[in-house]
Amino acid sequence: MNSKSTLALLLTLIAPVAAPLAAQSTVTTPGQELSDLIYGSIGDDSTTEIDMGQFVDFGRSIFVSIDSNEDGAISHGEFTQWDFGFEFIAEDKGRQQAFQAARNILFANWDRNSDGTIDRREYHRAMAWDYRRADANDDAFLSREEFLRGYTVIKTYRAALSE
Repeated sequence: MNSKSTLALLLTLIAPVAAPLAAQSTVTTPGQELSDLIYGSIGDDSTTEIDMGQFVDFGRSIFVSIDSNEDGAISHGEFTQWDFGFEFIAEDKGRQQAFQAARNILFANWDRNSDGTIDRREYHRAMAWDYRRADANDDAFLSREEFLRGYTVIKTYRAALSE
């Protein structure tokens, strides 16, 4: 069999599988839509990338909204009761247990001294670390793609929601 006929055979075998996979990659999931909304809420409308200052400001506003008793620290209960909107997706997919495990892992990672709360300093350090980790090209800005692929919260929740 020559290389042209081998290629033709290979394409014939792959075509039925490749078409559905290609179609899946263009389908927007509820999680992706929510992640896009979150990314859009961080910067202003005039920028296509977000900088560390915008990201930290976003983090501060999230911290305040999670800290429901306003004591300057986030308890495990406050952390797991607050939600961007991913919990509804987890319920819809029957992935509540995996989603709760993801929340617990995030909390444990951000509670650096393991005292059962995340104080402002711990939260700020986690946000700064997550930003640097997501900045794949080290240009000090996060593109939408970098945010969606590299931000720890999005990655962790995406893993929990996937089947």
